[in-house]
This record gives sequence, structure tokens and C-alpha cells, in this order.
Amino acid sequence: MNELGIDESWIKGGLDIKLIEKIMSLIAEKRKSREILPSQENILNALKLTSLNNVKVLIIGQDPYPSAEHAHGLAFSSLSNKTPASLKNIFKKLEHDFPGTHHNSNILTKWVKQGVLLLNTSLTFEDKNPKILREHTELWKPVIDNIYQVLINRGETLIVFRWGAHAQKSGEIFENKKNIFVMDSTHPSPFSAHRGFMDSDLFIKCNKILGQNAIDWST
Repeated sequence: MNELGIDESWIKGGLDIKLIEKIMSLIAEKRKSREILPSQENILNALKLTSLNNVKVLIIGQDPYPSAEHAHGLAFSSLSNKTPASLKNIFKKLEHDFPGTHHNSNILTKWVKQGVLLLNTSLTFEDKNPKILREHTELWKPVIDNIYQVLINRGETLIVFRWGAHAQKSGEIFENKKNIFVMDSTHPSPFSAHRGFMDSDLFIKCNKILGQNAIDWST
């Protein structure tokens, strides 16, 4: 096991561990004088808790929740008992598409264990100031691009959910790739969910493609 706790399958698949170590050291240094979310041990949860060999679905998020109460290091997953607005819409959609689906937790590790990679395009968050947020997004971009390429190089079936313009731009590389099914909609936030997300059939299509390996979307 590497010092960062990243699942070894990612490193064997071509993940640039030295680049991640460099960024993690930089974040640790920044943390001495600033509040950075999530906690240092949770930043890489997407790569710690998901094996590359097991990934069936990629959900592209944007940045960690702006509060320690929620930020978990997994896109849309929350440590709080209070369900964030976007996650509430995701749950509502899933319960409509798959009657009988129940959501008893906002921590989405049950999805992760089944091969759902919950990846934010910025793995850290510092301030709502757009300039600072952009700095974090740019800092992590080479890592995110590396992860995307590792997923593509596998040549395995992959569903990519791109919710909203940011995810669609970030995940452009997945278009027209063999064995990769790109599924777009608006973001599930209260501002845009009603403009496409709630009316989509993305989860149903996803499970149909996966067949016997379909995801149980309960939590």
C-alpha cells in the first residue's frame, strides 16, 4: 500500500502518483494558514475507496461541499444527516425510476463499493471566491485528466454521467470512445434539475447497459 492510501490498481493502471504526492504536500502546507476542505485524509477518497478494476460508472462532480459538516471527498456524498439540495434531487429521481429504492444515508460508499467513481474535478475547496476556487480546479486538472485517461486505457465498459456544463466540458475526452457510454443532462441542483435532470432516464439506461452488473442505488 502506498503512503497516500490510493488503491494500488490505479497506480498499476498508470496513475501519476508522484504528481498527486506533490499536490497533497502543497495542500498540507496551505492548510497551516487556511481552511481547506475536505480534511486531508478525505481528499483522495474517490481513489482510496474505488478499485480501478471495479469501476463501472463515473459521476463527474465539481468541487467539495463548502462546509466540513458535508465535505467527504466523494462527489455528491455528504457526511451530514442533512441532505444537500443536489443530492436530494438525485435521490428523488432514483426513487422515481426504481420504486422501492430507499436512501437512509447521505454517505454514498454503498455506490462506491459497487464501482461508482464519484469524482470532483477539484478535490479541494478553500473559498467561495471564484479566483481561489479556479486555482484549486487548475491545480487538480492534470490529476483529473490523468484519471480520465487511465479509465479510457482500460478498454472496459464505462458509463459517464456528465451533469451540467462544467462536467460536460471536463469530460469531453470520453466522447466517441469504444465501450464508453456518455450520458448528459442538466445539473441536479435546484437551479437546473427541472430543466432536464428530473425528466431524464439516465439511471435506467445505465442499469440496462450494465445488465447483471447493474447498480443498486439504495444507500
